[in-house]
Amino acid sequence: MNTPQYQGVNSFSAILPFPPSVNNLFLNVSRGGRVKTAKYRSWEKEADAMKPTGIVSLQGDVVAVYVLGRPDRRRRDCENCSKAISDTLTRWGVFSDDSQIVDIRLRWGAADEIKPGQCRVDLVEAA
Repeated sequence: MNTPQYQGVNSFSAILPFPPSVNNLFLNVSRGGRVKTAKYRSWEKEADAMKPTGIVSLQGDVVAVYVLGRPDRRRRDCENCSKAISDTLTRWGVFSDDSQIVDIRLRWGAADEIKPGQCRVDLVEAA
């Protein structure tokens, strides 16, 4: 994101570990309901260790850009990566609910902009 165009606007940026696919977040349990998988809980712990200080709480509509660093050469669907990221940002209090995201862009980042196995999150309140 080009910060000069967002001067005076609330924003938030962070680097997170590469998230698990939405297909690996929850398990159905026999007694009814769903629980987080061990892989998801482990990723949350790793993400929390990278949590930046000074969390900004975005109140209005949010524009989000998630730039993903491919962790390996496997074919992946970057769209399946957004759920864990958005839920973590909600849990951190960056926004009260991920329904505040009104515009989102997910993309694979080039090697010179994001390390493999990481995800850069850039959020701004929509004007």
